[in-house]
Amino acid sequence: MKRKKNVTMQDIADYLSISKVTVSKALNGKDGVGRELKEKIIAVSKELNYKLPESSKACSGNSKNIAIFMKEKFAYGEAGFYLKFYQRISVELNERGYLAHLFPINPREDRKGKLLLEKHDIAGVIFLGDIEKTFLAEAKQTQLPCVLADTYDNDFDMDCVITESVYSMCELTTYLMKCGHKSIGFVGTITATNSIMDRYLGYCRAHLKAGLPIHDEWLIGDRDMEDENVEFMLPEHMPTAFVCNCDDTAYRFIRMLTEKGYRVPEDISIVSFDNDIYAELCVPKLTTAEVDINQMACKSVELICEKIDQDNVRRRGVTFVNTAIIYRDSVRNMDPPVDSTGYV
Repeated sequence: MKRKKNVTMQDIADYLSISKVTVSKALNGKDGVGRELKEKIIAVSKELNYKLPESSKACSGNSKNIAIFMKEKFAYGEAGFYLKFYQRISVELNERGYLAHLFPINPREDRKGKLLLEKHDIAGVIFLGDIEKTFLAEAKQTQLPCVLADTYDNDFDMDCVITESVYSMCELTTYLMKCGHKSIGFVGTITATNSIMDRYLGYCRAHLKAGLPIHDEWLIGDRDMEDENVEFMLPEHMPTAFVCNCDDTAYRFIRMLTEKGYRVPEDISIVSFDNDIYAELCVPKLTTAEVDINQMACKSVELICEKIDQDNVRRRGVTFVNTAIIYRDSVRNMDPPVDSTGYV
């Protein structure tokens, strides 16, 4: 083989007809590569004058550290959805002998995470929630095993674990219709995150099935494209119900409705998504789709450990975790049942 000026792991892999992951493990001193093959890889790397990057040298040995990245705004506080998700992932990793390290991401400092990965002894990465594409691209350059949790991105070849949102929100919207609501709005900035878009599609699906129109004036944004909360803009003519994309948004929305003199559920019915602490804090308590955080965490950890422990593991694609509808007090039945005497 003619020597190149800058030899890469892929060159070594092609030369030996093996995967780049196998080469990486051998050169970084990780398990999963037989002694004979490992010696051959090292010999070829020396023959080709391959130089191990500084970031890889720092990761030599059998690391048990897993980096967990999520947006900075979700990393602080005591009861947020993603913080609870992180805590469950941490427990699952501990049970498998790994240690979770939380790295909050500031959207204006995309390179921060990549630099942290290069300086720390990290075995794999789990991303919680939507992450900027530039950050994902830079993180992928480290060649570490990666898993997306509660999000997906078709531009990157990464396995992901997400809550089933479309049919769950369709079921919630249909529940409102069965309670007699024919004018139903949606609260959430549709293009802000993948999960909001999926939940909006579920809302649309229910309307299509019922033959009901979707009114643009009843679509209310809840955040800007940097995920910062915005003021709700109510329509001139209000529907009788709203579907909120998450409990946090529903909590803020109900407070605003109350300040403007609307009663929930007497005037406006509300359904939502997540079943986090905000569902219980709301007055009245929310009817919502419960996200199974324990199962989400378990599946995410299973995937990252599988990628770390095995060579050439088959890509799993999208793993869906189902929800359960929790019925509470935020929906008014517009069509109360008629008793045997014919009276309501």
